[in-house]
Amino acid sequence: MENLQSFVLTMVKTYGKDVIWIAVLFFLGKGILKRVVKHLIKLTDHKEDEKIKKRAETLGHIIIATGNVVIYIIIFLMILSLFGIDIRPILAGAGIIGLAIGFGTQSLVKDFVSGLYILIENQYGIGDRVKIGGAEGTVVKITIRSTILRDDEGKTYYFQNGSINNAINLSQGSELN
Repeated sequence: MENLQSFVLTMVKTYGKDVIWIAVLFFLGKGILKRVVKHLIKLTDHKEDEKIKKRAETLGHIIIATGNVVIYIIIFLMILSLFGIDIRPILAGAGIIGLAIGFGTQSLVKDFVSGLYILIENQYGIGDRVKIGGAEGTVVKITIRSTILRDDEGKTYYFQNGSINNAINLSQGSELN
């Protein structure tokens, strides 16, 4: 029991300050990310067009999700480095694995690129009534990878963005943004 207490005290003395700084950076990063996205969404609040607000909220959700993943990875690598683990081989290996996965998951890359175009071109947004393939309903969620519709009967449809060839937005009028 004394060995365990001694070990814990040594770890706290050695790494305590660094762990606290990493925790501060973690929460600070998440806080700044959320505030920046909220500020960007507020910039669209004075606009009269509801479509612009929906588009900003959709992009905000995607930016927060992507930013959180980046923050978690950076914090994880900082902790590994703190405990003396050389992260350079991990980064090199991640790059090689990333290339292999990239070649192996071309459909995922296609979904990602298609999702970006859907968002950038404002083809449809959350809350819009759309028809994709044989399904018609309200867009419940848009991610970089997929679009989720719910029809009037409550059925939920999941579409990979790369497989959407044609989408009809029934909510958009004659004017396009």
